[in-house]
Amino acid sequence: METSTTTTIAATTTYTDVITKFRDLKNKYYTESGCMISTLYDNFVKKFLEKHPNLLWEKKYNSYAETDVLTAKINVIIFGKPFVVYLHRPIKQVHRWEYENFFGFGGHNEDFSYDRIIATFQERFDENIDIEYLLMTGTLACGSGSGSGSDKCHVVDDECRECCVIDTKYIKNTLKLLVVGGYVKRWAAFNEFKEWFKESGFDFGVDINNGNTLTSFMFEDYEVVNMLNKNSEHDV
Repeated sequence: METSTTTTIAATTTYTDVITKFRDLKNKYYTESGCMISTLYDNFVKKFLEKHPNLLWEKKYNSYAETDVLTAKINVIIFGKPFVVYLHRPIKQVHRWEYENFFGFGGHNEDFSYDRIIATFQERFDENIDIEYLLMTGTLACGSGSGSGSDKCHVVDDECRECCVIDTKYIKNTLKLLVVGGYVKRWAAFNEFKEWFKESGFDFGVDINNGNTLTSFMFEDYEVVNMLNKNSEHDV
């Protein structure tokens, strides 16, 4: 009985519902200052650095750590569109609370590691990006039915039914967009969106830890463009 109810709820959830929830979370959790920050765990970082030995790291001042750090950037692909994510590594131990807190090293740099990477996301969302269009991408690809925008989401003919399905890939893209795109400034928003999808009948098996979840999502589809040899790499 529970499975049947869950399936019914998921089947009736539309892109319009997702857009409404996305905008609600943005209004609730967005502020002008600061940005979202996520720690990439050391075991993942070691593999990432081995995979991209030519990634260009530049010495830059970081206002959160209040000192110079090594900074690189990647593009995370969301609904086919690149969003910049900045990666930060330590250069040396700095015995200051702001630095130790930013990198999560603890007091006196107890857990210091050169393989620690912190990802920071957009401080401001791009007002020129049509969020509704991105979130409706799957439906717009149908090319069937009349009307446009949210009206297309309710077309139920055979040609459109399959591409209008909200699947795991779509959910991951939507969750990434919320944080990576700079539309919220608190992890509570990401968690609330995950719970909303679950309550809407979608079982997409994510880790309960926000940092782990977002890291796994981001590095499923990203591109490295700034490298020492000036060539580009693309990972999917």
